[in-house]
Amino acid sequence: MTASLPATNAHPKRKMRLSWDILICLFLGILLWVGRYWQFKSFGLYEDDLTIIPGAVVMNFSELFRYIGSYIVHLYGHGRPLSDSFIYLFSNLGWRLAGLQGIYLIGFVLTWINISLFYALIRRISTQNIAVIASVFYVLYAADTTQVFLTHSLGAQPSIFLLLIAFHAYLSNHKIAAYILAAIILFSYETPFLVFLAAPLLQKKWGSQIIKKFVLHAFILLAFLAAVYLLRIQIGEGRVSGLSTQQMLTYPITHSIIGPVVSLGTYLLRPYQAIREANPTILLAIGLSLIAFLAVFYFLKWRFQLDVRQLVAIMITRSRWKELPDEMLSLGKLFIAGFVMLIGAYPLTFTVRAYAISGRDTRVHLAGVVGASLVVACAIMLLFSLFRHKKAGWVVSIIIAVWAALLVGYGFVIQRDYRLAWQYQRDFWTSLIQLVPDAGPDTAILVSPDGLKDTRQIGANTWNLPRILNQLYVMPTDWKNPPRVYRLETQWQGHLVGSDDSFILNVITVTAPPSLYGEVPSNHVIFIDSSSGELVRQTQALIIGSASYNLEQIGLPVLPQLAHGFLYSLMIEGSPDP
Repeated sequence: MTASLPATNAHPKRKMRLSWDILICLFLGILLWVGRYWQFKSFGLYEDDLTIIPGAVVMNFSELFRYIGSYIVHLYGHGRPLSDSFIYLFSNLGWRLAGLQGIYLIGFVLTWINISLFYALIRRISTQNIAVIASVFYVLYAADTTQVFLTHSLGAQPSIFLLLIAFHAYLSNHKIAAYILAAIILFSYETPFLVFLAAPLLQKKWGSQIIKKFVLHAFILLAFLAAVYLLRIQIGEGRVSGLSTQQMLTYPITHSIIGPVVSLGTYLLRPYQAIREANPTILLAIGLSLIAFLAVFYFLKWRFQLDVRQLVAIMITRSRWKELPDEMLSLGKLFIAGFVMLIGAYPLTFTVRAYAISGRDTRVHLAGVVGASLVVACAIMLLFSLFRHKKAGWVVSIIIAVWAALLVGYGFVIQRDYRLAWQYQRDFWTSLIQLVPDAGPDTAILVSPDGLKDTRQIGANTWNLPRILNQLYVMPTDWKNPPRVYRLETQWQGHLVGSDDSFILNVITVTAPPSLYGEVPSNHVIFIDSSSGELVRQTQALIIGSASYNLEQIGLPVLPQLAHGFLYSLMIEGSPDP
């Protein structure tokens, strides 16, 4: 009878803990929704989205799974077929659910699941306080501004999911399953793979064998990495085979130094940017979230107090490390694990600069979220342990709450850019199709960049322009070279002209995928001037330097006779909803 009492008493405690954990995950989901998805109904398709998603949503299930199967078997998608396969699958399911908004909802759910897994991971290795703070700053991580970009929420978040599940499996002593899950990351979006280096460091008890375990663990991961590298070389994957030996050796080192600095630095930069770009909506978001964070952070309790002088003395005298409270030693271990995670987020970021702080290039920081949020949480908890006993805890709480609220405000800056970028695209195409109804096969439509509007965090009317017109209209199958729209580069005039009155379309003259470069006769070119802020078709000869070039003249309407493609109802203002 007596022996059963502990188990009986433990049951309500487990139930209470589970209830609190569920409430915290709901709070984190609301925070994600407010900070990244509040304006999602005004979001659209951007850059890579426009290449993949339209084709994905029109497939039936048979076509979808046949396509994904072929994609995986042939290792398409730069040797990481799972990333694009996830985009195809989730786009198709989301569109069936609720159109474009349904796709965004799936992206939100995938990210929320990862946040909940991260909270559960830190909760099992540390206190609820650290788990809450780390998870809040996971949600508010703004080094990577692409969380709502569908190509990443659908294609890259599954890699974070695999990473977090692998951590849980490792801690549950299912190490074979953990390594398999980690290896699969290399066939999805690979940058989170080396974050898994920190797995042995997440164990509560390191023991005397921790270094040996860590080295063996690292060796296994590097063996996986080498095998996949050789596989990609074998299939001729350009992103790997195109790297020089020097790049292969230097990029991982330089990115692992620069990336963590930028990743942590943006936690300080984004609040300043939120203040600088504040409007009534952003200020309201900051104010309301400040109230919520004050309640959360002020009532956090830390179980031990540490005197600053004691800490300094211990740091100076190595022999006194054992005098540190167990909680402080645990916090130090978490910090080390978080820093290893943060460094491990960058060695595989070969294709993007590690110092990016705006636009799609901030995807370089995608995998940094796990380590960066844990490092920040450890620093915050250290502040609490140092100052709360001096009755200054309320000051720390206010500072952290204001900091977090400003990060929410920056989330609204990101949302504003996504909303405006979609509106800029709709305005552009609604105006453009009125000016080029006669565009037919072999026609190149060149648009000057002067008056085109852009946003900082996501591209509007940039490199993917040539792939959109043939998705607004169903082009005849016998048009081997359908009309395409190109955005000219800023210095186009000095490099556009080729031989025989032809115009050269290349990396210097246009913003476009390399596969769509080429030459086109000037009389097959429609020139659109945007310098006034409005799109204007030029019918007179185009003057470049001292020479003039005849352009394609207005002919009979062609495009209005064609059936509308998938993007028409999404892109063209006034068209019926899909």
